[in-house]
Amino acid sequence: MAGRGRRVRQNECGSAGEPPLSRARVESVPGPRWTLNSDVADVLLRGARPPDNVMLLSECLERVRHRGTDIDGNVRMDVVIQEPEFYIPDEHTRRRILSLPECQTYALVYRAVPLLRRKGITGLLQWGGADENADAKRAVRDALADDGLWNTVCSLLDIAFNAAKDAGARGKVVMSESEAAKFIPGAFESVFEARWSYVESGHVDMPLGLKIFDGTVDGVVVPPVWSFAEVNEISGVDELEVLDLESDGERDMAAEHERDRVAAGQHCVEVFVLTSAMGWPYTKFIPTNARCVFVRREMVRVWRVVEEQIQMWPNCTHQCLNKPYILLGTPGIGKSFGCGSYLLHELLHYDAAKVPAVAYFVGGSAYIFHKTGAMAGRVVFYRKAGDALSAMDEITAGNMKTEGTKINEGQRMGGEMDGYIIFDVSGTFVPYSQFLLVRWGCVVLSSPNTKNFAEWAKQNNALPIYI
Repeated sequence: MAGRGRRVRQNECGSAGEPPLSRARVESVPGPRWTLNSDVADVLLRGARPPDNVMLLSECLERVRHRGTDIDGNVRMDVVIQEPEFYIPDEHTRRRILSLPECQTYALVYRAVPLLRRKGITGLLQWGGADENADAKRAVRDALADDGLWNTVCSLLDIAFNAAKDAGARGKVVMSESEAAKFIPGAFESVFEARWSYVESGHVDMPLGLKIFDGTVDGVVVPPVWSFAEVNEISGVDELEVLDLESDGERDMAAEHERDRVAAGQHCVEVFVLTSAMGWPYTKFIPTNARCVFVRREMVRVWRVVEEQIQMWPNCTHQCLNKPYILLGTPGIGKSFGCGSYLLHELLHYDAAKVPAVAYFVGGSAYIFHKTGAMAGRVVFYRKAGDALSAMDEITAGNMKTEGTKINEGQRMGGEMDGYIIFDVSGTFVPYSQFLLVRWGCVVLSSPNTKNFAEWAKQNNALPIYI
């Protein structure tokens, strides 16, 4: 119920007596609403219409329960708002009146907007970012001489400008299927939220002693994957040369150990299964293709190696060329579909501040998974690998610009990573030299055929991993 002496106005853009500015305090700026051509008045009023009827000063005095006769109340508030000290000499009364929601709206419409327009700021494009058009903004601030009002103006226009800029950035990437790039709706979520299951041995009452546990069933707790210590056994050909793993004695001992474990009822996870509803980059995100990835110990070992490199990355500098890995495995062993998909899943779950994006090259095309910024949670498909490289260069250029600003402000910057590359050598060849490995981590998936990885292998810094 309205209090005594309070007038309740119907506002077609909101509830009774609720001016646009009061709603602006509790609503967030809807990104898609604003464009860089949006008028500053529309933004400051949050899209509502300007007030049709302007209150008189006497109405405001009544609202704040002012009983004195020392003020001429027969003046419109759009006039009062220009020189409030003249019309309302008492500071306490003036502050109470100017804090009324209606009067805050008048201040935006009849003071801030005209000053902005006189300085050439008519829309969000002219307003710009926080560091743009500084002279004009400073002049408006000085003319307003009201820090509270200026902070409101800056907040609303900055939020709207950033929303419009982000929406524009997203729109630039949206292309038809016949063009260079397109979004893959739902692909990011499908990989990120892939379902875990696992197969466990040691169940004597099950066929082959194996039991399947579906991670989507209530009560099923999927155990963590193997630790680095559990999987870090053999990582290179040199070790294979000194270890005779094919001796009859070792085979017999291993078989006996396995029989003893099963007989004792000891359970052991043999393989994890990762299921993406839409599939994976290797299957072109076609749901009717294979959607399940079998994660073996060898694949987890590869991830642990990659993870260790990422953890060490902040200690590098931009002058330090970070070493790419070459994952070599015989055809059909699971390096491309299996290991590549598993690595992608883990990289998407890794700290976005350290791995902001993942670029996945396969079959001559590429997918870029964005984890931060305006494109966060989106996957962009590039038909040609070269177009993806151009997009990666833009990511690097933007990050370097941001880092340069921080350095100028006195902040210390380490060797930042722009993202991680998973490169399957199948399809169109991409030269090693085209990847900016100073700022991107990289793992190459290849069969032992030297034609596939020759250029990568001859780089002194390339490190092999065998699977």
